[in-house]
Amino acid sequence: MSPIITGLLLVVAVSVFAITMSGRAGVLLAMKKENRLDHIPFRALQLLRFGLGQKRMVDPEEFTPGLMHVFIFAAFMVLALRTVMLFAMGFSETAFAVLTDLTDPFWTGKEPLLAVYRVYLLVKDVAATLAVLGVVYFAFLRAKVRPDRMTPSWEAYLILGFIGGLMVTEFLFGGSHMVAQHARDSAAGGFMWWEPTTSMFGLGMRALGETGAHYLGLAGFWIHLTIILTFLNFLPKGKHFHIITGLPNVFFQRTNPNGKLGTPNLEKEEFGTATVKDLTWKQGLDLYSCTECGRCQTHCPTYITGKPLTHKGVNQDLKHWLWDHEQWVEEGYSPGGHGVKEPLPEIVGSALKAETVWACTSCGWCETACPVFIENIPRLIDMRRYQVQVKAEFPPEIQRVFEGIERQGNPWGIGQDRRDEWAEDLALPTWGDGGGPYEYLFFVGCAGSYDDKQKKVSRALVKILREAGVSFATLSKQEMCNGETARRMGNEYLYQTMAKMNVESWNGLGVKAVITQCPHCFNTIKNEYPEFGGEYRVINHTQLINDLLKEKRIKLSAVMNSKLTYHDPCYLGRHNGVYDAPREVLKAIPGLEVVEMQRSKREGFCCGAGGGRMWMEEHIGTRINHNRINEASLTLKHAEDPSTPFPDAADKQKPGQVGDYKEKGGTGVVAVACPFCSTMLRDAVNDTGREEHIKVKDITELVADALVETKSGGPATVTPGPTVSAKPE
Repeated sequence: MSPIITGLLLVVAVSVFAITMSGRAGVLLAMKKENRLDHIPFRALQLLRFGLGQKRMVDPEEFTPGLMHVFIFAAFMVLALRTVMLFAMGFSETAFAVLTDLTDPFWTGKEPLLAVYRVYLLVKDVAATLAVLGVVYFAFLRAKVRPDRMTPSWEAYLILGFIGGLMVTEFLFGGSHMVAQHARDSAAGGFMWWEPTTSMFGLGMRALGETGAHYLGLAGFWIHLTIILTFLNFLPKGKHFHIITGLPNVFFQRTNPNGKLGTPNLEKEEFGTATVKDLTWKQGLDLYSCTECGRCQTHCPTYITGKPLTHKGVNQDLKHWLWDHEQWVEEGYSPGGHGVKEPLPEIVGSALKAETVWACTSCGWCETACPVFIENIPRLIDMRRYQVQVKAEFPPEIQRVFEGIERQGNPWGIGQDRRDEWAEDLALPTWGDGGGPYEYLFFVGCAGSYDDKQKKVSRALVKILREAGVSFATLSKQEMCNGETARRMGNEYLYQTMAKMNVESWNGLGVKAVITQCPHCFNTIKNEYPEFGGEYRVINHTQLINDLLKEKRIKLSAVMNSKLTYHDPCYLGRHNGVYDAPREVLKAIPGLEVVEMQRSKREGFCCGAGGGRMWMEEHIGTRINHNRINEASLTLKHAEDPSTPFPDAADKQKPGQVGDYKEKGGTGVVAVACPFCSTMLRDAVNDTGREEHIKVKDITELVADALVETKSGGPATVTPGPTVSAKPE
């Protein structure tokens, strides 16, 4: 071919690419250090499953576009070797002859090698063909279907053109050699099984004659190389940067549980994220890796209800700020007037608005849906930490929450001396009172102790535990808030104070296992307390009840004939993977007809209370809990009358429209397993005027109502039965 032209193209393209990448890499190097080289075997396995294997791309809600993306990804992986071959052909006539003509003398006596090469050509041809199918599909999807999650973009069409161009020029280049072979030998150059699509192009190109086919193939060759090098330099400038950074981002994903936040060292004045320099290099890599696919929006409660937050938007805003100010970030300051160096501007106020940072409910959908494992929640919580602990700028209504936890050990600020009023007539044993030993500490939680509705759940759980003969005790008035609310509101100092105090107390009492009735308590004690020395076996009440039913330590009778739908708590389901236990418990209650909402299990829709939002007002858009109760109402109505229109919750053009249902709807029960969800959904029932149609009940209440009592219900110090343990789901 032409070594000079090939070399010139390479030198220019690689030089420009190196200059661009030096700026991108310089930003990452200027960010905070973070160790992401632990647990190498786990990371390697995740890379194989989710990076090279593209497992998340074919999740059920986006299976077809995910499959098409897999086709394109596979083509890039397979054609990477072909690209090397094409550049070798550009530099060497010998390589050109050997790689394009399988009758070349080089292949004589090398039948095994020739067979391997033919198999590669077959795989290459099939992969390229499927990639063209993927390009056509995505062009149609963007031009005609126009999914809500996909932002209209000329860049997307350009990239699709690049990808399609690479595949077509490969076919044209190969087809021209088949025409030449046919001209030399009419018995050759026909259909070849190892290059089926290329053969079809070759057969079509015969009409151009040998000369015409030669020049078309030559044009295909140079266009192919030019597209590759242009594509290479376009990647670091747009959303397709993920082609370079996506696989590393999957490898460097966090290895701790999804619901666990990092613990900053407050003694070293790690008070949160103020500027982009406070982001870690991994958080910077997250920004580079955002594909802007919009999967994070499909079931995002803030996006669906019109709040000023989409995680795709946050990633875009921060990424472009970084790219526009690379030199500032690398040098650690911004140029002020008269040559004076000034600190970098704070993220909140320059790249992001305050209401964006405070809108997140930390439900975890964005991280569950993201195919490249971007960690959105920890980054936003770090920004809240700075706003609270340094700037003292936060929604005013949460001031009383902080004061309540500080002064009375609970976010309501109700007197600590009233913490055990809910159980005054139950004669519950107190851990450390000289009784026992006890198998479980029943951590009642703030809601279970102070919220009138949740007190009933606490009493119902005691009834079940006693009937099953479970040995347990509470901390009575000594119980304190676990601090979860404070942490997710950004008050890390207050959280760590509560966590250290609780761990020291519990360890001193010899606590080994903890029962919780709140998923937020469950997640915090299970996943976050170990960092403070709190290593406990933690079981959620739905898991415990399910185990008791399976072990036949409690029996249920038919007490109701009702339709019921279950709402997944985010911190029980998505963050901790507990989906089956609550449903198995509900199905064990005779007389209940359980119907699923469309947005359930891993796709469950948030009630709006997580991330500290339980204590904040919603001033923008529609209320998240209204959207959810609308869906529950529609679900119950559809179960009564299947002719009731039931729109697709994941509709590509209008996601979440099941939450737009405004009628009174069907009659039945919405089962919950979280005090926050209970409060939010009960409020939504009242706000939407459905009090006569829908009742919100915790699973524990339903079980207690159906319980066949065979014991006298004496004190909880009865001899325990077999050890009950949480089973992974």
